Amino acid sequence: MALVQPAAAQSCPTEGEGAPLTLHKAWIMEGWERRAGDPPFVFAEKMKRYYDLASPRGVFYDNFAPGPTQLFDNAAVYGANWQDLQNNARSVRHALTGGDDQIAGDDVASTTLGLVGTLTRLNGEVLAFDARSQIGWACTAEGWKIRQEMNYAWPVEPHTIAPFYQTTESAR
Repeated sequence: MALVQPAAAQSCPTEGEGAPLTLHKAWIMEGWERRAGDPPFVFAEKMKRYYDLASPRGVFYDNFAPGPTQLFDNAAVYGANWQDLQNNARSVRHALTGGDDQIAGDDVASTTLGLVGTLTRLNGEVLAFDARSQIGWACTAEGWKIRQEMNYAWPVEPHTIAPFYQTTESAR
């Protein structure tokens, strides 16, 4: 079952701002971030740069996904599944931990990275996690889009990941 459509005549960058690894970092550090006072999280609006919602078929797995399933075959359904969690959080913050890599061809690319995160619920409860993410990208007329996603996270104590946030803040 092929999930990637041919990239007939279009070209997607493999270096710089539009490259898959750069997009993967922005996907987590901008796309999934939430700060107090942010407007409601609407996946189709905030994440349209990263997902092809006009052709949403793919494989999307996240063991932390809320609800009864962690495996989805539609990016729009996968993304909508996260809206309540995001909108019922005071904040969702991330930091990168390393292990970044990119393999990119003309039509497809794969990227990996490590990350940590904290989700602060409206009641003040904090869920801290460490995670690994691998994304499969397809070159489309609009640039690289996510077609496959494999995210795996595990809970940690917030103090164990605090140093990663200090590194991220000093790099900004």
